Amino acid sequence: MNRLTSRLLGLAATVALALALAPGTATAQMMDGTRAPVEIDLRGGLYVPTFDIADAADAGYGFGAGIGIPVGERLTVRGNADFGFHSGAEVNGVEGPDVDVNHYIAGLGAVLYRSPDGKFELSANAGGGIMTFAVDGADETFTYPAINVGGTLAYQVAPSVSLLLSPQGDIAFSDEDELGTNNSWVWPFTAGIRITPGR
Repeated sequence: MNRLTSRLLGLAATVALALALAPGTATAQMMDGTRAPVEIDLRGGLYVPTFDIADAADAGYGFGAGIGIPVGERLTVRGNADFGFHSGAEVNGVEGPDVDVNHYIAGLGAVLYRSPDGKFELSANAGGGIMTFAVDGADETFTYPAINVGGTLAYQVAPSVSLLLSPQGDIAFSDEDELGTNNSWVWPFTAGIRITPGR
C-alpha cells in the first residue's frame, strides 16, 4: 500500500470514527427534518517536532482536513487527519532520512468564548487516535497510539465560511527502539478555513 492510499484510508477512518462517536443528538435532528450542521475544516502550516523526536526530524510543512459534528450548544465531536513532511535532522554534520508523520485524531471540541454577534469563537479540544511515522529507507511505517490537545480561533467572514488559526499538540507513545524516544511530540501550527454547508 503506497503512502497516498494509506493517507486516504486514514482520513476516511477518522471521519467514520467521528460519525460513530456523535451521540443521538445529530441523528435526531436529521430524523425530524432539521439537518445538523456539519463543519468541514481545511488547513495547512508548520508542523514542529520537539524534545527527543527533534533529534531525528526538523520542522516541516503539512496540511490537514477535519469534520466537526455539533452535539450541543458548545460541544462538537471532531475527526481530524493531518499530514506532515519533515526533513531529517542533521547529526554530526550528516542529514538523516526524511520522515512523513500522519496524525489521525478524534475527540471533543468545546467553545470557551463566543462573541455576542457570533462571529468570533475560541474553542479548546482534546482527543486521541494514532500517529504514523514513515522514515525514508525503512522497511515499514511505524504506528503508535497518540493523544491530542489544542485550541482554535475562528472568525466568520461569510454565513458558511470562517477563517481559522489552530495550534495543536500531538503526542505519540512511540517505541524507543524504533524512533529513539518513547514519546514523540509534534505540534501542528496551522491556518485555514471552516465551511459549514447549509448554514
